[in-house]
Amino acid sequence: MTTSMVYHAAARGIKIEAVDSKLEGDLDLRGFLDLAKDVRKGYQEIRVKMRVKSQTTADTLKELIKFSPVFDVVSNSVPVKVKIETY
Repeated sequence: MTTSMVYHAAARGIKIEAVDSKLEGDLDLRGFLDLAKDVRKGYQEIRVKMRVKSQTTADTLKELIKFSPVFDVVSNSVPVKVKIETY
């Protein structure tokens, strides 16, 4: 998300001097370890905190993040195909 935000800002002439990103999420191990069938196996929530040194607004930066393929894949359901080859 950071890279996409910076690239799209540059393409629009928006100067970004510095970016720090922190990601965290909530994962219930009962679901991950298949100990509780009613608990999701993945994250219940993912939080992204960015500190950005720029003259533009936080709202503008939030819009640029939405161009990120990472943001898209964690925000929208995407078909996953798994192929396993054994040897």
